[in-house]
Amino acid sequence: MIIFGTLTGTIVSILSIGFVLGVKNISDFRIETSPCLFQVSGYCFSITPLVFLFLAAIIIILVKRSLNIARYHGPADVILSAHSPSSELDVKTGFLSTFSAFISASGGASVGQYGPLVHLGGTIGNFINRQVPALLSKDIFIGCGVAAAISAGFNSPIGGIIFAHEAILRHFSFRAIAPIALSSVVSSTLTTYFFPSGILFQNTDSDISLLPAVSLSLLLGPICALIAVIFMKSLLSLQRNIIKISPSEIIRILIAVLICGLLGGFIPEILGLGGETISGILNEIYSFDFIILVLILKLMVTVVCLSMGFFGGVFSPALVLGASVGGIFTYIGNLIGIGMLGSSLVLAGMAALSASVIGAPIATIVIIFELTHSYDLAFVSIICVAGSCLISSFYFGHSFFDKQLMSRNFKISRGRTEILLSEISVENLLHKNEYLAVSINIERSKLLDLFETTGFTEAYFIDEDGKLVGKTKVNSVLSVSTSNLIQENNPLFIKESSNISDAIIKVSNFVGESIPVTDNSGRLKGVVTESDLFLEYLKVQEQISEIEKD
Repeated sequence: MIIFGTLTGTIVSILSIGFVLGVKNISDFRIETSPCLFQVSGYCFSITPLVFLFLAAIIIILVKRSLNIARYHGPADVILSAHSPSSELDVKTGFLSTFSAFISASGGASVGQYGPLVHLGGTIGNFINRQVPALLSKDIFIGCGVAAAISAGFNSPIGGIIFAHEAILRHFSFRAIAPIALSSVVSSTLTTYFFPSGILFQNTDSDISLLPAVSLSLLLGPICALIAVIFMKSLLSLQRNIIKISPSEIIRILIAVLICGLLGGFIPEILGLGGETISGILNEIYSFDFIILVLILKLMVTVVCLSMGFFGGVFSPALVLGASVGGIFTYIGNLIGIGMLGSSLVLAGMAALSASVIGAPIATIVIIFELTHSYDLAFVSIICVAGSCLISSFYFGHSFFDKQLMSRNFKISRGRTEILLSEISVENLLHKNEYLAVSINIERSKLLDLFETTGFTEAYFIDEDGKLVGKTKVNSVLSVSTSNLIQENNPLFIKESSNISDAIIKVSNFVGESIPVTDNSGRLKGVVTESDLFLEYLKVQEQISEIEKD
């Protein structure tokens, strides 16, 4: 346990540091080599963002096509793998997804670094688990990798531990605490040693007037929730409808290059990871009008980049958006002379908006505390995060990642039970010979004879093609003397391709001996019973109890 926790933390920390330093160095070079071609309304235009984004787009297309990658993977895949025994994190896809995110961020695309690093950490943890499968459960190894990634990204070992439990495992386990904590601490230690200055932004003073800051945070939280919901819904909507813009991946990413390159040519603060932009807002070097412009354009270019071909996370953009909202509130508070606010509202806005997006409010608050070492700043963040998550959960749901999984028919917000049941097909429970199927033209006397000889109390009527058309019960047949034997036309049925979760929901009000199962064309293939479904549910619950018992 100690060995593998240490190993995971070490590997993830080194790779995370390499990723971040690489992006930083390339981004610095990109910014330093941005000559001003002309000015419009005081804004200087540089063609450098357009050039770098174009080069990044070319590399991403080549990687994806030459190595046959269907799609890039992110934190949603990590969450699914932690909850599903059958879902594995492929090492090749993991590293290529991280590389593509590296290229995207280095080229100036408005994407995040923490999502790819979380996926990389989870992939490494999953890989180590496959080498020693009997040592600990897979989700704990994945948690170790994720905790190490967050710890390296924010130099927040406690935040990494909590994030792994809150966002990934979705439960707290005594068995998981030790290896996850060790992995997180090792990662933070190595990150601090090799990169003591930090990798996100430079924090400002923590001296604030607590009462005014808390008062404004009560309003800031709901506004952050609103922005978060707009951000997530816009992103999901464009991703769903992106094919309508163009069926060609090349055309879509080139459109993104053009939009983001032109806008970023005038306002480079909206591109990249946004660390310098956050530092600028924290230190109040931007005007009120400029912060509003950054907020609007950052949201737009992030949606465009992540929907139209570039790859990366949503965490970093959410931090910039939250910082922008907090900066606006800080400016207003200072204007009306409400009190000394310092960096409180900017940090609270970052925490609130990102917590709503990633679905990890407790971890986010802890990260803020570890970054600032200030109870006052953490307290303001708590108020703001609580308000933001309350409202965003009402209008959107748990998190952006959960919505991604729901679009793939995985309802992670309902817990492990939902995931495991959704992976079991009704076909696996099918009774193919334990039912009575008869022709729609069968005579009453013949049907009664079949009931007597087979012992069944229900019969299913099928047409000449074997399609289910009706159902009857023996007591109904006994009570009629006509040829109209069908009691139920188009009875309740389940498709054999359905999963157990959907089947349980569909038959929740069913009363009868068995439930007919058909193929996609409506042909009767067999039956299942309520007992079959219930027993499968109990098996899954027992499996989950074994995983979470400690």
